[in-house]
Amino acid sequence: MLYPALMDNTSIRSPLVFAALAVSLVLAGCPGDNGADGSSCTVTENDDTGVSTITCEDGTTAEVASGADGTACSVEENDDGTKTITCDDGTEVTVSDGEPGDPGDPGDPGEPGEPCTVVDNDDGTTTVTCGEDEVVISDGAAGDSCTVTDNGDGSRTIACEDGSEVTIADGVDGETGGNVEVGNFHGIGALQSTGEFEDGAKSFVDALITSATADEAGVVTVDFTVTNQDEEATPVEGLTGVSAIIAKLVPASGDVSWNTWVPYIYRTQTVAAGDWPAPEGTSAVQATTENTGTLTELGGGAYTYTFATDISAVTGYDGAAVEYDRSLVHRVSVMMGGHSGATAEATYDFVPDGTANAESRDIVQTETCQNCHGWEFHGHGGNRLTVQGCVTCHNAGNTDPNGSPDGVLPGETLDFKVMIHKIHAGGELQSIPGEDGEVWDDPSTEEDESADNGEYAIWGYRDAKHEWWKVGFPAKIENCTACHQGDGAEADNWQTNPSRAACGSCHDEIDFSLEEEEGGHGGDDQDDDDGCLDCHEEDGLAAGVAEAHDWLANDPRMDEEFDIEVTVSEPNNGEFFEDGESPIVTIVVNNADTGALIPGTTIASDGTAEGCTLVDEDDDGDWDPCPDGDGAFTTAQMFVSGPRANRTPVLTTGARAQIVSGSTGTWDLSAIDNNAAALSLTVDGGQLVHGEDAVGGDTLLPGVIEVKMVTASFAVLTAATTGEIVAWLNANTAFAARAIAWDEAGNVGIRSRNLGRMHAIQLRSSPVATTVFGGDLVAKTPSSTGSYASNKLYSDPKAVPAAADVTYTYNLDPVDDLVPGTYTIRVEFADAGSIRGTDSFRATSSARATFQVGAADEEPFVARNCDTCHRGPNGVGLDMHTNKQLDDFGAETCGACHDYQPQYATSLDPATGRVRWGSSGPGSLGSIGWTGAKPISRRVHAVHFGSSLSYPNATVDHSDEPVGRNWDITLPQDVRNCETCHPADTSGTWLTNPGMIPCSGCHDSDAAMAHMQSMRFDSTPENPWSGDEEEACGACHADSAE
Repeated sequence: MLYPALMDNTSIRSPLVFAALAVSLVLAGCPGDNGADGSSCTVTENDDTGVSTITCEDGTTAEVASGADGTACSVEENDDGTKTITCDDGTEVTVSDGEPGDPGDPGDPGEPGEPCTVVDNDDGTTTVTCGEDEVVISDGAAGDSCTVTDNGDGSRTIACEDGSEVTIADGVDGETGGNVEVGNFHGIGALQSTGEFEDGAKSFVDALITSATADEAGVVTVDFTVTNQDEEATPVEGLTGVSAIIAKLVPASGDVSWNTWVPYIYRTQTVAAGDWPAPEGTSAVQATTENTGTLTELGGGAYTYTFATDISAVTGYDGAAVEYDRSLVHRVSVMMGGHSGATAEATYDFVPDGTANAESRDIVQTETCQNCHGWEFHGHGGNRLTVQGCVTCHNAGNTDPNGSPDGVLPGETLDFKVMIHKIHAGGELQSIPGEDGEVWDDPSTEEDESADNGEYAIWGYRDAKHEWWKVGFPAKIENCTACHQGDGAEADNWQTNPSRAACGSCHDEIDFSLEEEEGGHGGDDQDDDDGCLDCHEEDGLAAGVAEAHDWLANDPRMDEEFDIEVTVSEPNNGEFFEDGESPIVTIVVNNADTGALIPGTTIASDGTAEGCTLVDEDDDGDWDPCPDGDGAFTTAQMFVSGPRANRTPVLTTGARAQIVSGSTGTWDLSAIDNNAAALSLTVDGGQLVHGEDAVGGDTLLPGVIEVKMVTASFAVLTAATTGEIVAWLNANTAFAARAIAWDEAGNVGIRSRNLGRMHAIQLRSSPVATTVFGGDLVAKTPSSTGSYASNKLYSDPKAVPAAADVTYTYNLDPVDDLVPGTYTIRVEFADAGSIRGTDSFRATSSARATFQVGAADEEPFVARNCDTCHRGPNGVGLDMHTNKQLDDFGAETCGACHDYQPQYATSLDPATGRVRWGSSGPGSLGSIGWTGAKPISRRVHAVHFGSSLSYPNATVDHSDEPVGRNWDITLPQDVRNCETCHPADTSGTWLTNPGMIPCSGCHDSDAAMAHMQSMRFDSTPENPWSGDEEEACGACHADSAE
């Protein structure tokens, strides 16, 4: 092998080499011309001597001995992109991995392999041949048989003939599939088993304080029991901690008319720097609870708690000592749980020295709050569960320091009576609207109407800001008894003990220290509460509190014009109407002022409402009475609907899906051959319905019907009479199963028997449709020319002005085709009426009655309880549409209009019977949907969930008032607590009958709507609410436990 000189690192000890190196080092400082190329050399290894010979072309040779063996080294991977090299001589170095090299060029594709064949040799072998290669494979030997034995203990043993054996355990049960029933996510059961309640992490229990003592030294001890809310009231054991508070009830004194709770336990709340009015360092003394006392478990769910606070030595709100007076009524409250564990609160009133003391302050009941706020009504912390406990902290003197504008003036008071009044008044507080009187911004105007709004705000836990200007009280804000009700000893305090603090909390623009001309109190300045009752008691110098807040009596627009009575005839069996019977409705309308009967013959339509506007011409503080009406009626109508489970209009003229010939007979039908198609029609959109055949079996009744000519039915074909045509049609089995023909004052009438979901009738192109009905091929539905299925009594042919003591009698249609259940009649009368878009109206007078069809038992309501939030115990308050007062039957009353039957005609193509879409409007081809009153379940759900909807205006399907709010409404409890509106005495169909209409009232996201639409068949997809839909919702979501 040839080596260029000096390329190798082999040790070369030739003198010539060292000499050359020395010369080169000397000359390195003086560069000269390049030298000539050196001679090539070869190295020959002498294997047996360990010496190698170097021979060069110039004849020189040299022998060199092999170097000593190198030192052994090892390489260790460090798993961090480095490796450590360690050698036997003690040297060590760590090197990093090198960067990957560039990928090489792909190789050329290989040549295709030879195909293989497999041949079964039928002798237990198989030959595989691939090109020139071949292999013979024997079949595998049969395996041993095995048996599986269930050991009955969750295991199984597999034993095989070869003696092998193994035991395996059963797998863990998988989770039940589905879990998508309505009740899995809605209702009390779901709410108390998920979230904080999941797996029993939190549970409501019952706590009861059995005794309490406060000795002369200020040591307070409370005995209480805790039990589960099960039938056995099993004890709750193992409590490790509670919170507690104690306060005394101080009688009224000084300038106030009310007694008050004064607490013994305090803390100092100091404000940090932040986005609030108060400067950093502002502080306030606040009432609080303690949890550092001694809790002793006595067994059997009994406990004793001894307070850590010495209540004989306490400094209060103003820095002064809180007097410990053992002769006063004291209240202790014990709280436990909250966000986990056994959760309850109990309160107990006692007099420490045992003397008699009748002082009391029991005004609003917790149960009343739960009417709107639900069963999980609680304050901060989750364990403040009662009004009786809340007031021991929230009392006069307790303030929010964050709201102090200068760090000296107090912030908003946390006194319960003031704070709660202000929160519930919300946007109706006098201080919230600015000078423009508007709370919400109208986006259609250039200016921001909300820019001058006032503010009511409290900074709570972790300095979180809370404000309530969006709140709308669900009853009339003047309706004090919506909250001030129940059997509390001081339940009437709101009207018998007025004060500047309580009244000024709503009337918060009144400065009681100023006289009226200075913008203060109308009865001059008031430095104390002494004069409040002097003026504002019943029959006092000014309006009494109750009188001033009687919004019905004070608003003359709410005075109903008429007293109405509606009754229904007695069914033959005395309990319910059966096939062949027609209920008779009797309506009596009397003038509310004079008591005089209003005869039906004098009731005529009034195209213009007079309304009623609030006027105080003599400036005496009372509104003038509304003027008398003009004697014509803006409203005189009757609704009949049912059954409660699925309300649709029934039995009245307006409920009929009908068509009537344009003239009276006779008609020439001679051009129609016997047994030829004479009349074609589509009933209820062509929907097939289930019925019975001639022998009582089930059958499908067609919705597209063709009636053949029977010439024998007519005496003279060229002069067919109304009676003959009616008889001919009703004699046809298919026609009579779905429709009814009758003589309408000489005209031929045809109406649907309303057996389908969408009630409609439409003639198709046919000889009788042309000859008798003038070629009218437009689909007809109930009141297809009106806004809803109402019956205007002054023009309805079935409304008959009756005897001297009756306004109308009304013969309803036979009940033959009705589903068994409860049906409702509602009548409404108004003379002055309501002027749209204004506050000028006069309340509509109304009455209702029910009757039974096919069953004696009254059908349960689908929903009720509207009045628990929207009214009060005096029976008034829910006033929707401004001019209508509703009650516990609100859902049923409103459902008379907001039913489940569309009133626009969903037209069918006359030639095909298929839906065809075009223009939209009453009676037009292609008109769609409801004319005004949308289904009640969707609308009510949407309104109560407004602030969380994806598309609030579209889902509520109505413009909001006030403008700009856009249904920003929040239910004051968990909206999934369905039993609030669907309590135990209702039908329970919220669990068992899910559907797109009710469910989409809350679930209106694109994804939810897509899911619902994909799980239904809709022959009219352009109108998803037409009533002809087939839904599969119940297959997955109906509650199986019901």
